[in-house]
Amino acid sequence: MTRKLQTGLIILVVVLLSACKSKQMLVPHSTVDRKLKEQVERVQKAQPMFKYANVSKMSASIDVSGRRFSTQITCKMRTDSAIHVSIQPFLGFEMFKIEISKDSILAFDKVNKKLYAIDFDYFKSRFGVDIEFNQMQAMLSNHLLLLGSDNGSLANCKQLEPENGYAIIENTTADFIQKIFINAADRIEKTQINGTKADFNMLVNYSGYTAVGAIMFPGAINIDASVKNKPIKLDFKISKVVFDVPVTFNSMDRSKYSPGDLNQLINK
Repeated sequence: MTRKLQTGLIILVVVLLSACKSKQMLVPHSTVDRKLKEQVERVQKAQPMFKYANVSKMSASIDVSGRRFSTQITCKMRTDSAIHVSIQPFLGFEMFKIEISKDSILAFDKVNKKLYAIDFDYFKSRFGVDIEFNQMQAMLSNHLLLLGSDNGSLANCKQLEPENGYAIIENTTADFIQKIFINAADRIEKTQINGTKADFNMLVNYSGYTAVGAIMFPGAINIDASVKNKPIKLDFKISKVVFDVPVTFNSMDRSKYSPGDLNQLINK
């Protein structure tokens, strides 16, 4: 697989992780189903809470329409602020760097000295889905989020009958039907999203929960998705992570990179 193709697949992964607009959930004080409200409160209490996360060892297997590659990844996160991802296919050699802020995504191809600067509005025009920073962060953090929720409203939600030992919350909007599967420990094990307008479907599985200090965090995140009939499969395995130790975010020098054409790259 060529390096340019790898770059395109990596950016597609970023697209996928950001591909549905949502807001983080806060349980409102309005009149909602009591059992639903209590379930949401239990999930929020059980979910990992931290300001900083430093994933210093993680492997990734990526398959986009049959084009496959595996790589090592490191990821630094500061809640509600920044995510930096380093792609290191060969023995710690950083080939790609992705810097994600609340305003944009910067993808640096360090081998070819190309910079792909992506405005969040790009995904609406290209893939037909709105995105924002928070859902990428929530997905990586194993946090509860409900698509299309304003001010923590549960108006579009209902609690379904339990299935195979899971409590299930269903959230229906004009654009998506979302189901969240919650285990007996009130932790999110699966999130299923099906688009009603855009051709977008995604199933996220969390497994291998282990204690990292006082935080229970999944050791594996598996994503199966389809974007405009393009199947995408992502498997992440986390081997080493530290929480709430301040991390340094070193931004790349943009002046050393020439602009890259993202549309041309993805269409390869």
